Amino acid sequence: MAQGPWNRNWSNFDLLKLNSFSFGVTGFILAMDTVILPVIVLTLAPEELKNTYLAVLGISGLIMAALVQPTIGRISDRSHSPLGRRVPFILWGSIFAAVGLVGVRLAPNFPVLFGAWIFIQANVNIAYGPGLALVRDCVPLNRIGMASSMKIMSDTVGGAVMIAVTGSLIGKTGSLDWQWITLGILAFAMILAISVTSIQVSRMELASPLNSQRRDVESSFRSVLNTQLGLFLISRLVMITAIASFQTYGLFFLRDSVGLDNAAEALARMILVIAGALAIAGLVSGWVSDRVGRKPVVMVGAIGSALASLWMLTANDSTEVLIIASVLGASIGTLMSANWALANELADEGQAGLHIGIVNLATIGGAAVAKLLGPGIDALNRINGDDFGYQMLISGSAGLFVIGALLLMPLKTTGRQPASKRMERPPAS
Repeated sequence: MAQGPWNRNWSNFDLLKLNSFSFGVTGFILAMDTVILPVIVLTLAPEELKNTYLAVLGISGLIMAALVQPTIGRISDRSHSPLGRRVPFILWGSIFAAVGLVGVRLAPNFPVLFGAWIFIQANVNIAYGPGLALVRDCVPLNRIGMASSMKIMSDTVGGAVMIAVTGSLIGKTGSLDWQWITLGILAFAMILAISVTSIQVSRMELASPLNSQRRDVESSFRSVLNTQLGLFLISRLVMITAIASFQTYGLFFLRDSVGLDNAAEALARMILVIAGALAIAGLVSGWVSDRVGRKPVVMVGAIGSALASLWMLTANDSTEVLIIASVLGASIGTLMSANWALANELADEGQAGLHIGIVNLATIGGAAVAKLLGPGIDALNRINGDDFGYQMLISGSAGLFVIGALLLMPLKTTGRQPASKRMERPPAS
């Protein structure tokens, strides 16, 4: 859909409802990865192979996301429905992902669990790709920064809430089957969250007098890919690698390099601090990026993340870790909010689904690269000392933040007409 019919006054509450989808789907995915699957794997896998089985599930999920999101994004760009282009895919994917939880709970062995997980991943990514295109579909460019901030905040809060709830319930014992209850709550929360977004978008689609007159545009990889997007994708991939590296190996770094006795507890507190700082800084940076542009805010966030990463190498106790974590979280929040706004700004009208699917390939690639760094860390630890590999990991992450920022410098974003100069139409009545 073109931006014209959707140019209306988007309040912050409107943007929050639009991104309720991210709360539900991101929270669902993170809770599955962090809590549900590890618990289920422990009941099905041999003790000596539990990490291998869990890694197989993790990598297969990333592969499925890489295959499904661009494909479904392109299909949704060209679809026609009374509910709009995206909502049918969001509803289908979310509902069937919830149904797939039955297979997870009843799986008698790992192959069945693997099949259920592939089914869930296929469907949740059917919902996820088109859902992420809603910001570019609906929001005028002069509010995309704040809309992206709301998306990052919804991701963060959704993940924290779903992980906290499922983590506190799934291990309970008694006469009730708490695993069924936990999965039921997870499915209900996701469906409720996506319903808020779906109702809002569907009402606006139906109210738009131009909805039925929308002109189809070519939606193909060739029409979307260009040098500008290529630079952005490489930049995003290296910065996501830097972020995911600490998420993956942070526990071992805190235990072996910082020397904390209870590294797991310290990491849990650190994640909460990072999440809070990330959400607050993300909101502020979105507002700022709508006024000064996306690239300057991304640069500030990247430099702050690099400096905070190097600062982490000097930490000696849990208090210092938490202080540094707050700065790191604020910097990453600033970076990710403006970066997502830039991703949407670079999208052409009419093919946002395919565009966002391709952008997420960089996100998936960065997460995958981070997971492959483990052998190198172990090798460096063996060669030069117990924590040399972690020092190189943190230093390398700082370097990746800087490289990611430098790659964005040639990016041209001024060619697109600012939303504030577009002819705005009154909201449809």
